[in-house]
Amino acid sequence: MKKTKVAAYIRYSSHAQDDGNSVAAQISCITEYAERHNMEVIEFYIDMAKTGRNTKRSDYQRLIDDITTGQVQANTVIVRALDRLHRNTKNGLIDVDVFEKYRIRLIAVTDGIDTADGNYSKFALTIKFAAAEDYSNLLSKNTRAALLECAKDCKHLGGTPPIGYYVTPEGYYEIDETKAPIIRDIYRFYLSGMGYDDILTHLKKSGYKTNYGNDFSKSAINAILTNPKYMGTYIYDKTCPKDSEGKRNSHAKKDKYVEIPNGMPAIISEADFNKVKEKMSQNATKHTSRNGKQYYPLNGKIYCAECGKPFSGNINNSNGRKYLQYRRSCKCNVKSIRLEQLNRAVFYALQQCLFSPENKERIVKHINAKLNVQKSLQTEEIITLTNRTNGLENAQNRLSTCLEEGKATKTILDKMQKNETELSSLKEQLVIKSKQITTVDDETYEKLIQQFVQYMSDVKSPEAFSLKDKTISGISIGENSVTIHFGNGVTVDEDTIKFFNI
Repeated sequence: MKKTKVAAYIRYSSHAQDDGNSVAAQISCITEYAERHNMEVIEFYIDMAKTGRNTKRSDYQRLIDDITTGQVQANTVIVRALDRLHRNTKNGLIDVDVFEKYRIRLIAVTDGIDTADGNYSKFALTIKFAAAEDYSNLLSKNTRAALLECAKDCKHLGGTPPIGYYVTPEGYYEIDETKAPIIRDIYRFYLSGMGYDDILTHLKKSGYKTNYGNDFSKSAINAILTNPKYMGTYIYDKTCPKDSEGKRNSHAKKDKYVEIPNGMPAIISEADFNKVKEKMSQNATKHTSRNGKQYYPLNGKIYCAECGKPFSGNINNSNGRKYLQYRRSCKCNVKSIRLEQLNRAVFYALQQCLFSPENKERIVKHINAKLNVQKSLQTEEIITLTNRTNGLENAQNRLSTCLEEGKATKTILDKMQKNETELSSLKEQLVIKSKQITTVDDETYEKLIQQFVQYMSDVKSPEAFSLKDKTISGISIGENSVTIHFGNGVTVDEDTIKFFNI
């Protein structure tokens, strides 16, 4: 007797909600039923770690598409139970109508539902779908209550932890020192005045990657700079839940959520977090040193001597050539000034002030002290990266042994891929961080002086931004004069005064 061809749908939510609904249990139930009733399962549609409360499931969508387009080679769909198909009454009844329209028989083994049975009752089917939805709602409430209790203990409650942290076996956050330097650098770069594009460039040069092995994006930088967890504030249940179709508005926040200061280890200080927050609000209106692809290092420092309005970087097209300039934003009797001319004058004046002979000993001592600190930090980071690399390589060897023994499960393969991605990033960081840091001698000091003007004019680094902000208070442009206002602590010697007529 010819066997009836059937398709099987399987949905597995999670280990926490197993209730005997593992993939293996569902397959066993369906295949045993098929064998007893002279049926042959020709295709399995399987969704892993997916909720039945909505239809956002890849293999479920594939099943419906195959039915409506005539691609399915079976006229019967079997599920272990109706709640595997849906935990939403409306969606379940919509599917029943679709099955009826395309003459697809539905069998739910443990529920005793068979739409081809003469005793089939749509009312009974509706009740079972409603019961599945009610159970799901109750389960959701109980799960949420349990999660909120765990949240009060500041435990990690699912998903990938923020980059810079790992989760202990007990469920608590700990700082991951192989990735925490990424977070510290991002905050340091931003507070020094660097924009997102420049930060991304430095992260790439350092070999830093996201948790998924990708390059960082502007949205990732923004998320890091606005995440209170990095200053040690534990937060849970802040975002509004998904709707019935699994859609979430990540910008919609709840009025009440769990927020516990000092509930987890801090990677950056609360003071730095608040400085970033303040700087972000200021940058909405502030003239900065970033205008398109061109770099105008003195933007935000220049203003009109007559009215106080700012100058901003601009490209002037004249006689078929492009000139970079700082242009006024007012109608006062002052002129625009060439970028190269002003940059050279300002940074040469700063060079003369900072690198005067009487400052040499103090500068060399200060630079070498900072370099020694960097050396110590570099050594610690190299040790941490090396230990992590060795641990991952050992883990890969153990997983490879499992593969050789024929234990090539999806979990093992996924773990190996994740380890390989992290190993690649760690090795790249090791190469970059292993570059030797040398101290400053007389020859190096002279090179610093010679390269200073070009460095300050062209290089977008946190050190250049910080030095500029700490030493130059402002530059006022008059009708026939340019006045540089240096910050407190910047001494101007007699030669510099005579040269610039300060």
